[in-house]
Amino acid sequence: MPSEEHEYADVKTYPTLLITGSGPVRHMVFNRPEIHNAFSMQSCRDVEDACLDLDRDPDVRVVIVRGAGKSLSAGGELKEFGLSTKQFMQWARDGVRMMDRLTNMSAITICCCHGHMIGSGAILPTACDFRIGSPSIRMKINEVAIGFNLTWNALPPLIQLVGPAKAKEMLLFARTYLASDLLTIGYLNEVVDDADLIPTAERYAADILRQPPVTVAVTKASINAYSKALDRSVQHMDFIASGFMSKSPNTEIARSSYFNKTDPEYVDE
Repeated sequence: MPSEEHEYADVKTYPTLLITGSGPVRHMVFNRPEIHNAFSMQSCRDVEDACLDLDRDPDVRVVIVRGAGKSLSAGGELKEFGLSTKQFMQWARDGVRMMDRLTNMSAITICCCHGHMIGSGAILPTACDFRIGSPSIRMKINEVAIGFNLTWNALPPLIQLVGPAKAKEMLLFARTYLASDLLTIGYLNEVVDDADLIPTAERYAADILRQPPVTVAVTKASINAYSKALDRSVQHMDFIASGFMSKSPNTEIARSSYFNKTDPEYVDE
């Protein structure tokens, strides 16, 4: 993905991301390319803060979400796995707030998907209104494989995109999906060449800008209200389950066997 963030005159910086551009279209750019934009507690807070700032600007109508460097996001930052139970539960809660803010922005959100999209990097785009992918995508949701539930209240939007059976396949088998697979199952709206990813997102944005602003905002809010009416029904268990699993012996066994490619021997809990 071309790194274009510094070509814009207007750049607002957060610890892990940038907001670039001016006028009705802005770019939210995950800006830690040296670690493939791995997600941390700080990343969740930065996305939430950026969404709040953008929502307060009445000029913003479209937000293009993308990652600098070779990947959108390669998932959770490894050092975060050493958090205490309380800290891990807080990270899960931070993720829920982040997803809520991104989902319910007044602006239309378009995610440019490319490169590695692992775990949280595969889940965050489900909070956006549109997802455009490139052939470089290698996506895997590996939370279950390393001993965790899917948190951030991310199950409902995933199921809404791909359906229950495919969601179970993605979560329980931790398979790697290519852009063509994701287009077929409904995760992606379109697949384009890497060089066309940002221009295509900007074309989507131009199409949105041709529509009346209030009508667009109301239509998005109404569709979200209908399709997400029951989303919070599983949210109350997300962070509690994450806290337990963060210290579960079987989580440690699962993680070790996953990364070392060995057969797990689980214990009775």
